[in-house]
Amino acid sequence: MNKSSDPTAKRMVWGTRFRKGASGAHLTFNLLLFLLLWGMVNYMGMRNYIREDWSQQQLTTLSPKTLSVLESIEEPVDVTLLLSQDFLAGSQLEDLIKEYKRYNSYLNIEVVDPDQDIAETDAIRSEFQVSQPDQVILEYRGRHLVVSMEKMLVMESDETRKMGAAPRMMGFQGEAVLTSALLELTRTHRPVVYFLTGHGEKDIDNFEKVPAAYSVIREKLEADNIEVRSLNLDETGGIPVKTDLLIIAGPRTRISQPEIDILRGYMSAKGRLMVLLDAGEDAGLISFLKEFGIQLLSDVVVDPSRTLKGADVHVTSYTRHPITDSMNMIRSIFIRPRSVLPAMHKESAAADRPKYTPLVASTNQGWAELRPNLEPIEFNQGVDQQGPIPIAAAVEWNLSGDPNDKNGKRLVVFGDSLFPGNWLNNGGGMLLMQNAVNWLLFQEDLLEIPPKEVSEIRLQLDKSELNRLLLLVGVLLPGAVMILGIVVSLRRRK
Repeated sequence: MNKSSDPTAKRMVWGTRFRKGASGAHLTFNLLLFLLLWGMVNYMGMRNYIREDWSQQQLTTLSPKTLSVLESIEEPVDVTLLLSQDFLAGSQLEDLIKEYKRYNSYLNIEVVDPDQDIAETDAIRSEFQVSQPDQVILEYRGRHLVVSMEKMLVMESDETRKMGAAPRMMGFQGEAVLTSALLELTRTHRPVVYFLTGHGEKDIDNFEKVPAAYSVIREKLEADNIEVRSLNLDETGGIPVKTDLLIIAGPRTRISQPEIDILRGYMSAKGRLMVLLDAGEDAGLISFLKEFGIQLLSDVVVDPSRTLKGADVHVTSYTRHPITDSMNMIRSIFIRPRSVLPAMHKESAAADRPKYTPLVASTNQGWAELRPNLEPIEFNQGVDQQGPIPIAAAVEWNLSGDPNDKNGKRLVVFGDSLFPGNWLNNGGGMLLMQNAVNWLLFQEDLLEIPPKEVSEIRLQLDKSELNRLLLLVGVLLPGAVMILGIVVSLRRRK
């Protein structure tokens, strides 16, 4: 009998073939299903994901100020980076600008390499009159702004770098520069801030490194889209109606009573004032400030634990307040500051009573020296006041309780006028004043962004250690993988 014609054998053959086919189809179906699920998961992951910066330096983590500015942009902004390969912080800048784009799709980002994209670079230079590389060009509503990328770098100072060595990049403030540029370009309203003059106050038009010069802080305020002007009450006879903030910075002579009356009327109507008054100066402001919750004494605050030369007070910790929340571990330097204490107003109603908040204070080891002319300066129990002593404070009153209400009155007083000036050139002090200005303008969402420190991680190896590393990476590890592969192959053959 022919086996091939045996019905049982045929059924067995077809059964085996069917099972193999079914098994193959099942495997194919599972594989296709797996690929479909893998594609779906990846697609959903691309559309819905969480992006976190886990790096130690947090160079691409955007601040609340930047997020607030990005949220306010509702029309296209073209951002062109004319970025050369030699720019020190090129990779940090590109990562940062991607974060901007991620939070606002209205930003159209284009990176142009001037060494490779020659035709496009020439067109940009012709249109925007840009002669140098490493520039950021922003366009909005037919207007444009050109910002140098050099402003984003915080370089090592000549005092700290080694002789003959090139300066290293110590910090990156690209976010502060980009956000300020976007703010200047897109904001329609520019707050007007006046600096009082005529009594020996600090000069916002002086660019020298002298105690009287305030030009750097003026430039920083203007970068925040703030219009800065000078005001002489003898010439104007009053404070302009469109004044958003008045600053009295370090007066040396007495402000006349008619001018004090003008200031009092301004505080009753507008109520946004900053005063920086040095130790030993009255200027007619001590009794005036007491009306608004601030008491200034004829003292000098010293702090042996926070000084280099005796007259300076270095501060790195601050009281919790919107002005100082971004100042953690950022150093401010005050020169012979005076105490800024609360003044009691028992006759005021609870709603109208000034709310006093210290901003900066000495440590427990500091004190208020009531006899600053005595040498040497030392703490005298029962005479001097033991620390911590406030040297800057903020005051609010007429508060409605609504966080969006901007009709309340605000006052900030510093017991020193040198800390934000050109002469001291202290970035922490300037940042503190910028924050105070924005708080007084009810722009808490625009408080200044501090630069982020850039630290180098260097691997130092001698020649023998380098040879061992090359042996491990170039020979031993690849050799171990190769041997493992040969062993697995031989075992499969057996």
